Amino acid sequence: MHVDLDAFFVEVCRQRQPELRDVDLLIVGGRRESRGVVQSASYGARKFGVRSGMPIGHAARLCPQATFVKGDFVHYRDASHAVRAVIERHAPAAVMTGLDEGYLDLSGTDLLYPVSLLELAEQVRNEIRAATGLDCSIGIGPNRMIAKIASDYAKPRAICEVRPGWERGFAAGLTLAALPGIGPKTAKRLTERGLTDVAQVQATPLGDLERLVGRDEAAWLVRRAEGRGGTVLRSPDLPKSVSRETTFNRDVSAVAELDRVLLLLTARVAGQLRDEGLVAGAIVLKLRHGDFVTVTRRRALSAPTALDGELLAPARELLAPAFAAARARRQGIRLLGIAAVRLAPTEAPDLFEAPGRTRRRELTDAVDRVRARFGFAAVHSGSVRGKNR
Repeated sequence: MHVDLDAFFVEVCRQRQPELRDVDLLIVGGRRESRGVVQSASYGARKFGVRSGMPIGHAARLCPQATFVKGDFVHYRDASHAVRAVIERHAPAAVMTGLDEGYLDLSGTDLLYPVSLLELAEQVRNEIRAATGLDCSIGIGPNRMIAKIASDYAKPRAICEVRPGWERGFAAGLTLAALPGIGPKTAKRLTERGLTDVAQVQATPLGDLERLVGRDEAAWLVRRAEGRGGTVLRSPDLPKSVSRETTFNRDVSAVAELDRVLLLLTARVAGQLRDEGLVAGAIVLKLRHGDFVTVTRRRALSAPTALDGELLAPARELLAPAFAAARARRQGIRLLGIAAVRLAPTEAPDLFEAPGRTRRRELTDAVDRVRARFGFAAVHSGSVRGKNR
């Protein structure tokens, strides 16, 4: 069973901001004048061609009457955790594979559900709605690929079940672009070779497919076209990174302004690391110049950490020369980002750690508790507050 939250980022914003609940044309990602990208768009806005990953300026031209908002990751995380709690109650194994989607593995429950999982899916959908106020679509299938395609087919707010033996017929009605693993570039390349629909692949002899796309890709296409996919559900590995970045409304040419933003981004990253029980072994600083040249700098940490200051200090050391290089090119900064990498689970505090670090860790715990109750903006460093004085 694949559970996919409908317009997740949009709907979480609507839950948190009641004045948005009746706004049909809603785009999440940043203010109208910002230079970032669309995170999500309401179904109404999608009818105008707005899509995730699109520059916000382009989205504003496609749908000028839309309302633009910038969401908060903490709210997305809390909603995702609530959904996970629901799905874990209903399956021997359940895994969230993203903030807005997850799988339930119901292998071995044939005696409980001998004919169909539709009734269970309806129960899961209702409980998610009750717990979060969010709608979801659910796909049921004999493997992960079919379940995911079925949930896409069911959108929005519906359920689609594909029972064992129905896979090939279900897949026959799809375009190749609907299959997981076939992105726009691959779909274009296949179209250039005369392949657009799954039914074509099903009807084409393997030898002909091999001459068109090569042996390995032909075998992969046939497997997908027959509706075959993986059936083993594993918990996801540790994330490769935790990152935050921002695109400025105008190119920034003052290092002090960049430093204030870097402090905020680092605090966000550190807070997420602690919330997820992780520490970082290295950081990566990202700068994009006004002419779109992108520069990254990496620094290994002396010890894994999730404390703001211990991430910020090396980030600042990377920022100074990176900014100087941009100024030498006579460029301002369009985008600034920081990523925590080489992640590992948090270990118990060192019994012999320095008293100063213990105080910093205890202060950080207190800040986290305040932010958990009143929001991230409730506590900031004095250097950030100073900007608004």
